[in-house]
Amino acid sequence: MHIFTSFLFCITCLTVNSFAQTAEINASAKETAAYPVSLYKAATAQSQNLYNGRQYYVYDARGEEHQFLNQRKWHNGVVLYDNQQFDSIPMVYDLFHDELVIKHFNGDHILLQSEKVNFFMLDNHNFERLEAGKDINDQMKTGFYDILYNGASRTIVRRVKQRQEKIVDKMVIALYPQKNFFYIRKNGRYNSVHSKKSVFNLFADHKKELRKVLRDQKIKFRNNREVAIAQMVRKYDELAKQ
Repeated sequence: MHIFTSFLFCITCLTVNSFAQTAEINASAKETAAYPVSLYKAATAQSQNLYNGRQYYVYDARGEEHQFLNQRKWHNGVVLYDNQQFDSIPMVYDLFHDELVIKHFNGDHILLQSEKVNFFMLDNHNFERLEAGKDINDQMKTGFYDILYNGASRTIVRRVKQRQEKIVDKMVIALYPQKNFFYIRKNGRYNSVHSKKSVFNLFADHKKELRKVLRDQKIKFRNNREVAIAQMVRKYDELAKQ
């Protein structure tokens, strides 16, 4: 009887020890599995914020003209979104709706919340979101502006596309003509310029020197208005420092 009791006691101890070891192994396995999950969550927390937006549907996809900046193709760009920078993000800029669209890694098109986009760089353009009455004049529209020149006389461009329709062979064709509106900052306010004369009037004290810049660099304002304005403003700032 004593031997049987001792044997039963040993079996019980072994069973309890086995259960304890199994519990420890299971707990260890759970911790091991949870570790990479926690790393993944930490690594993707920022990107989840970026991709947490409404789905964007491309409209007028078959038309010859399109609503995007420069091309209909995706280009890798940089975006500062909700004060977090993301690099090499496939994106397109819808000029008609003034909205930035990115491509999710699963192929979905995600529309970013414009108020959270601080700036983005795309296809050799640098866009900032400027707010009327705060960053720009009260009467100017809040939205994305292309920074053409970032010196003292900061020059920005509002690029927009308008949607028009025409009927060809009983089919509605969408057209997207683009317009660019230029603004030069002087004395704390942005001034609209559209012609060579309007730039000269803004910088009347150096009109002669600005004419020389265009002449020396063989820039015709009418043919290359963007380059002409940028060069004139840059030269004005150089002269203003003297």
